[in-house]
Amino acid sequence: MAAPAIDQGILAQQYGFTLSVMNSNPELAGLFNQAVSQQWTPDRFKAAVQNTNWYKSMADTQRKALLLQATDPATYGKLWGDTNEHVRNLASTMGVSPDDWGTILKVSGGIIMNGWSDERARNELGLHLNFGNSGLIGGAAGQAMDSLNAYAYSMGVKNADSWSRQKVMDIVRGVGNEQSAKNEILEQSIAMFPQYEKQLRAGMTAESLAQPYTQSMQQILEVPAGSVNLFDPTIKAAMSYRDPTGTGAAQPLWQFQNSLRQDPRWSKTQNAQDAAMGTAHKVLADFGIYS
Repeated sequence: MAAPAIDQGILAQQYGFTLSVMNSNPELAGLFNQAVSQQWTPDRFKAAVQNTNWYKSMADTQRKALLLQATDPATYGKLWGDTNEHVRNLASTMGVSPDDWGTILKVSGGIIMNGWSDERARNELGLHLNFGNSGLIGGAAGQAMDSLNAYAYSMGVKNADSWSRQKVMDIVRGVGNEQSAKNEILEQSIAMFPQYEKQLRAGMTAESLAQPYTQSMQQILEVPAGSVNLFDPTIKAAMSYRDPTGTGAAQPLWQFQNSLRQDPRWSKTQNAQDAAMGTAHKVLADFGIYS
């Protein structure tokens, strides 16, 4: 009588694998055929598998994921879908496009195959921030960008877009933080306005320190409120003032106001006209024309 046929699929399951997994790698396939011909026990087969290059070259999470994919495709499919959705949610909160499927699939694969944590996933996602032509982004990246831009403005600092984008990328990836970026901005502001170092380190902004100058400029030159800021050359010069000895100091406000009246723009203001009329009236009064 002919010997009964060996069901290799059943034997493979007894060893804790599926036949598709066995045949997916030449090294495993050869080992399986040897185990079948020599009637190895499952424990002996598993011990032999652990000595293969296939086993040693992969992390435990990789092996488990591959086995799950081969032995239970439905469960693996649900895991893959759930992981994709989780990564898309992470991307949205960070400011990365949830429709960047190349990145989403790459990060999902890292989580399933390599056991990436959310921290590691964020690190990878942060490399794919898309600032666009307008530089506007959402999520945590957008919030960080807005915060850094607002602080830099208040300190009279303007960095290149590439600097701001790199800092935001570092923040959302978890390899930097917002405070360290602001500390850099603080040092830049102190380098421009060294005479105010003590106040700046105490938490004041350059914008608040410049307020007497900006208000005087608005009033004397009659420019719209809010149109004068630290980036105006006149204000920047006042904040960078040096006294006659060459020492950095706060420019006396009366001196700054007098300099504004030497500005060509002042001659076109109502202030200048009123001052001229007042001077003319005084001269005429001195001659007895006006009492």
